[in-house]
Amino acid sequence: MLQLSSIDYWSPLEIATILFVLLILAFFAGYKTRQYKIQKSVNYINEEMGLISSTLLGLLALILAFSFGMANSRFDTRRSLAIEEANAIGTVILRAEVFPDSMRKELKLSLKNYLEERIAFNESGTDVEKILFHFNKSDELGKTIWKQISEYSRKDLVLVKTSEIIPALNEMIDLTTSRRAAGEANIPNSIQWFLIILCVFSTFLLGYERKNKLDWIIVVGFSLMLSLTVFSIMDLDRPRFGLVTLEEENSKFIELRALFKQEGE
Repeated sequence: MLQLSSIDYWSPLEIATILFVLLILAFFAGYKTRQYKIQKSVNYINEEMGLISSTLLGLLALILAFSFGMANSRFDTRRSLAIEEANAIGTVILRAEVFPDSMRKELKLSLKNYLEERIAFNESGTDVEKILFHFNKSDELGKTIWKQISEYSRKDLVLVKTSEIIPALNEMIDLTTSRRAAGEANIPNSIQWFLIILCVFSTFLLGYERKNKLDWIIVVGFSLMLSLTVFSIMDLDRPRFGLVTLEEENSKFIELRALFKQEGE
């Protein structure tokens, strides 16, 4: 998410559109290659390609299922981590209420700023600079909040208040790192490229296997459905890019603003 490499610069829609065109061209190229061989060779043997194409299609189905499972698993991880972080921030805000007024106001102001930075991080879209800026800003604020709590704990002889808030604060800070790692954990580029190449090559063999005239409805329909399948995988793997997003989970952070409005903060 934060460290983009070659294919990760492309949106799922761009990848699916390019793949759709490549599949049609590959099918047509395969068909024309067979026709050319038939015309060039009088003794051309109409070899059977069914076994090879069936094997490749089976491999393609396996890679598609593997990629979809990987993307879905990582999306579920990102979604659960977002909810866990929102819960952790809410817990810290609520437990800050037990501190004396002087400490509480200072602490809740820092927490409010921290929350706004996390909301901005969620809403940064695909702008890498904004994502990094708000991540680093929230990290600094997290350290500031930790310093405020640790300084108070040295003065608090009972330690009841700090013993309650420190575990939640620690979880809140740790989850930011976990979410960043989960966001960067996309399907490896080697698998993405292999999937695209396998789609194109399998389609080429299907075209090569075609004995009669091309049925463009079949060609376009097959290319469209295969491209949409790849689009779904890529879209699921990149929640900041396409149709499948973490908008519902990120809305939990916005709802936490109500905890500050209760006091007019």
